[in-house]
Amino acid sequence: MIYGSHKRNPRGEAMFEKILFPTDFSEPAKTELNCITSIPGIREIVLLHVVRQSVIRGEVAMVENIAVHAAEVYLRTAKTYIAALNPDIRVRLDDTTSPDIPETILEKAEEHGVDLIVIHANIKSTMIGIFLNRVPSEVLCRISKTNVMIMPTTLVGTLTGKTYEKFCPMIFSRILCPTDFSESSMKAITLAGTMKGVGEMILLHAVEKSEAGGDPREAVRAAEVRFMAICENLAAQNIRTRAIVVTGKPEIEIPRLAQEMDVSLIWMRATAQGCLHDFFFGSAVHDVIMNSRRPVIVIRSFE
Repeated sequence: MIYGSHKRNPRGEAMFEKILFPTDFSEPAKTELNCITSIPGIREIVLLHVVRQSVIRGEVAMVENIAVHAAEVYLRTAKTYIAALNPDIRVRLDDTTSPDIPETILEKAEEHGVDLIVIHANIKSTMIGIFLNRVPSEVLCRISKTNVMIMPTTLVGTLTGKTYEKFCPMIFSRILCPTDFSESSMKAITLAGTMKGVGEMILLHAVEKSEAGGDPREAVRAAEVRFMAICENLAAQNIRTRAIVVTGKPEIEIPRLAQEMDVSLIWMRATAQGCLHDFFFGSAVHDVIMNSRRPVIVIRSFE
């Protein structure tokens, strides 16, 4: 089954009005919740907690019931916390049990009709995520049309002061948009230009050896020419834009440039068919997230 977001982004309107936030009630999750309540355009948050369901029944069911009850208490507390942070945001609570947490997250995203799933990932632990397994990775790589934002735990732990301002209320102030010039990646760039609060867009193309052929300089020049028209279109929308062409692997160059250019967000496209379907760019998305210290939004809703 393909799960999908239903909303599109009309001109000038917020694209991410309704988000799903799977939480484990950890300190990073609380900090991230504080962050996403200030992201421009957010109107509704669905708080989700999934208790892992065991295949062994009997006494295990009692433990699961206790866990669900505890989750209900925590979710109500989180709802009160959001109301104190931003009373204009509507909050829905959802708790359930499931043996397959990533699948449940995607099902709930479809059920609630959200625009974005926000999840944090412990990058240092090879994507060991908030549910003690590879949840963020699997959510990204399974078939879905729902957009996903990954917040590295290493970043979440520093969200105070100016860092908070940059990566929360001003998260769209400087967006890095990698592109392979495919139709879907160009659509993603167009969408990025419509985000509320967008300041500067940095377009990036990485020329790989397989693309460059005999002379990488020719591939670089060709990419620079293609970027000229794109930058002109964005400039006509009063969006400050610059384009960068480098030689190297996208999964290495994207996080490197994101850090070097001090961007507030990496904005990438990926197919709705999962990482393996789109071997070149799909796997690159996964690898970028593995190496990024910046938030990454993966756009899939137009697929």
